[in-house]
Amino acid sequence: MRSPAFLFLLPVFFVFHGFVENYRFISFLDCLSLMAIYSVAALVLYLLAWLIFKNTIKPALLAAFILSFYFFFGTFHDFLRMHAIFLHRYIFLLPFFAVVTVLLILFLRKRNTFSRLPLFLNSLLLIYLLIDGVSLALGATGRALLKPSSYSLPKGTYKTCDTCSKPDIYFLLFDEYSSSRALKEAYHYDNSGLDSFLINEGFQIQKASRSNYPITPFSMASMLNLSYLKNIADPQNIKPDDYTNIFEPIRTNEVVRFLLSNGYAIVNNSPFDLPGHPASVDQPFIPAKLKLITNRTLLNYIVRDMGPWLEGHFTNPIILAESRAAQTYHLNQQLFAQTIAESGGRASGPRFVYTHLLMPHFPFEFDSLQHRRRPEEVARETNDDPGPRPYLNYLPYTNSRIKELITAIQKNAGGKAVIIFMSDHGFRHSLKDLPDDRLFFANQNAIYFPDRDYSLFYDSISAVNEFRVVFNKLFGQKIPLLKDSTILLRDNRK
Repeated sequence: MRSPAFLFLLPVFFVFHGFVENYRFISFLDCLSLMAIYSVAALVLYLLAWLIFKNTIKPALLAAFILSFYFFFGTFHDFLRMHAIFLHRYIFLLPFFAVVTVLLILFLRKRNTFSRLPLFLNSLLLIYLLIDGVSLALGATGRALLKPSSYSLPKGTYKTCDTCSKPDIYFLLFDEYSSSRALKEAYHYDNSGLDSFLINEGFQIQKASRSNYPITPFSMASMLNLSYLKNIADPQNIKPDDYTNIFEPIRTNEVVRFLLSNGYAIVNNSPFDLPGHPASVDQPFIPAKLKLITNRTLLNYIVRDMGPWLEGHFTNPIILAESRAAQTYHLNQQLFAQTIAESGGRASGPRFVYTHLLMPHFPFEFDSLQHRRRPEEVARETNDDPGPRPYLNYLPYTNSRIKELITAIQKNAGGKAVIIFMSDHGFRHSLKDLPDDRLFFANQNAIYFPDRDYSLFYDSISAVNEFRVVFNKLFGQKIPLLKDSTILLRDNRK
């Protein structure tokens, strides 16, 4: 037990612990590949450290320290962000890690023996693995639960409904699509063709619907948690930390938790991580589902927090804009195709399919004749506010895809699926200059129920109440509605 087994027990424990926390959503076989990658990394670090110490235990201690910093960086970073003013910043954390590593090397070079430490570390990790094994056994009997949401409704809010039919639910979110009424009043744009299509398909349109927030992640966090947001320090000065904080309530949101508890399978065709269901984009060599384990590692945090900054400072702006426009186009195509394929497939139980398409949101890929625009033309609009014209010209293409998507779902589901067609907020080509802030909140909102009973909906509903009404209608709930309000957020970096 005095061997440096702890170095290889550490990655095994990290991955196995993540698996136990998420066993309902990921396969243990997928976890084996992640264990192998981390074990190879541990071996490489050990061999490099051996060149310094020419010893058995000391290289393992140094390598284990480096791996621990990598594995648990997110937890450490978030703790400092909540309890310290500046210590969480990378400009401090990464040099601090480098200094501590050098000090550790110097300490290990002076210390000759570590007779008890390897035994302690080996025993500790084995005990942790045993505890996780017991937790997994208990969880397999149905006692494991998803991480609670900070926006969970009060205990006793939800009622059991054994007689509810539980139809498939398609939540189709078209980003930044203004309501037809707002398009008419603000831009004199006639969007009646889409409205007529929806009505002919049996939808009810909430013509005066509003989002509660005018920025996508904040709007989605509120909508998916059936609640107004907490802890936004200054709505008139949204900061990077506000963006960082808002993704956690999406990752643990109440809508998906409720549907999971009612036996729904979750299909995530969105750019957001949902409870137990990360965004469906695979990482190199690692299945997308394993982001449930890796999302707090150092690499994930650097990509999340520093990736956009590095791109913005070291990439030609036009080339970067063209690349992002192409990525957005292909992502929309991928998510669109996945949604239609899902609607045509069979399922053993009810499904909740969340599809979030970045249209008619910038980049405005198509003109008014539905011809794809030149990449350099689209890219030039990144730094210059083009006004509403490119946005309005993009609507015919967007509408054609909406009609195609809804028609396919209706056909494949035989008209038996619930379809929620919404946007997260209205068009906001400038958060500072438009004369009427209400335009930012005027969103698309149409609902299809197979029985065509829309008595619980009302014309001026806001997004925070959308799923409250849907759950009351479909699952016999009695969730009280909130006051419909709008909260203007300003990101002064724009």
